Amino acid sequence: MDWHEHYHTLRTLVVDDDPVVCHALAGALADAGLAAEPHMRGADALEAEGAPPVLAFVDVVMPDMDGLDLAARLREKWPGIELVFVSGAADSARVIRALQLGASDYLVKPYTPEALRLCLSRFHERLALRRRAALAERRYAALIQNVPLLIFRLREDLSLEFVNRAVQPMLGFSPEEATASDSWLSSRVRMKDRGRVRKVLAQAFASHYPLTVQCRMVHRRGFDVHGILKTMPRSPEPGANALDGVFMDISERIYLEHSRVMDEKLKTIGAISEEVAHEIRNPLMSIGGFARRLSAKAPDFPETEIILRESQRLEKLLERIKGYLNPMDVHSVPLSLGAVLAAALERLTPGLDEAAIAVQALFAPGLPEAMADPGLLDRVFTIMLQDAARALTSGGSLNIRTFATGESVCASFDYELRNLRDIDPERLYLPYEDGGFGLPNCYSMVQQMGGVMTMTREGGSAVFTVSLPRSGARLEAEPVWLPLA
Repeated sequence: MDWHEHYHTLRTLVVDDDPVVCHALAGALADAGLAAEPHMRGADALEAEGAPPVLAFVDVVMPDMDGLDLAARLREKWPGIELVFVSGAADSARVIRALQLGASDYLVKPYTPEALRLCLSRFHERLALRRRAALAERRYAALIQNVPLLIFRLREDLSLEFVNRAVQPMLGFSPEEATASDSWLSSRVRMKDRGRVRKVLAQAFASHYPLTVQCRMVHRRGFDVHGILKTMPRSPEPGANALDGVFMDISERIYLEHSRVMDEKLKTIGAISEEVAHEIRNPLMSIGGFARRLSAKAPDFPETEIILRESQRLEKLLERIKGYLNPMDVHSVPLSLGAVLAAALERLTPGLDEAAIAVQALFAPGLPEAMADPGLLDRVFTIMLQDAARALTSGGSLNIRTFATGESVCASFDYELRNLRDIDPERLYLPYEDGGFGLPNCYSMVQQMGGVMTMTREGGSAVFTVSLPRSGARLEAEPVWLPLA
């Protein structure tokens, strides 16, 4: 709203011990459209109730209270008030003191209508400038708070001085929670990346150039948020010891890059496998047939059984490769990933209980629907749960989470895996591997539904994550732990 529209509501004080001057000035201000209040004592002006005044005309010389002292007390009570001093003589010392107290203008008595008009004109200009500055500040604050980047300010001890609201959807913490802990930022960086991040931040504090580092932040729910942390150029002003920076979520890009790489690998595997299967199948069938004949004629020869067993194993491998590479009939529809997972859990709970496996599921309510084939997704979750049950020893624990990130809806399976250091995550998805109890098929099914399946090592555990395209808007809500008996 323009100031002209509500100018008459701007409360103005007139303080002068001369009643004629006081009421005359108040009347002139009222004629100009201001809500002017005459006061002949400084104490009366200070005790006046009502909305905060925006302007005060103060006589410099008054018997009960010096005008300069009154001005200081008015500014203390109403910090935003504008001060115009009124005096019978333009004493340079008083003018200087008035400016030191933050006076906006000075009016010499007896003032002329033209002088008052110019004084009010300058007030209008300052008022409009203040409102433009306030509007710009609000727009800047709205931009900082709503931009889809985590924007922060760090002290030299790496504690947060400020962080915007993007920290809530990106990492699951409110700005108040993040700034309350001195070590929050460091604790959120994945342990393997922490040393690099601290080194870059230390260099940024000693440099006036922007620095960038790619790292992973840990969401409150435990999953990784891949991103790029970039510091801003430091201010060259002396005493400027804070560091501004941003963190941009690139999880979706990482998943897509991984998907493209795996697609290329699968194409290579497909071409090689097709050629191998074609060249091997006929000789293999001949070898198996001759082995069976030899076994019938000479059952006492153990070498014949070995040949037969190995040829059968190779035949199964060829069938597995063929089934893995053949395109599936996929009918993706919007569905609740959590509902499909909960149904699979309910169906397999008796077996998990029998194996004394403790299952904890963190289902985030309000997740958007995922685009997936219900039957294929149920098979994926069934295989992964069975795989976890076989991999875990009696009394082990399985942690399951559902969450959304970027344009994906995800489910993760976190459990301790024996000989974790000897496992290559990518080899688990290849059809040639005997391990994994069906993980290659899971990867293939997820990939053909337009999703990505990944494995990461975290401490002594393996974390398998299924990411599927999301459908619909995200509904914000806090997750709830659902222990499964």
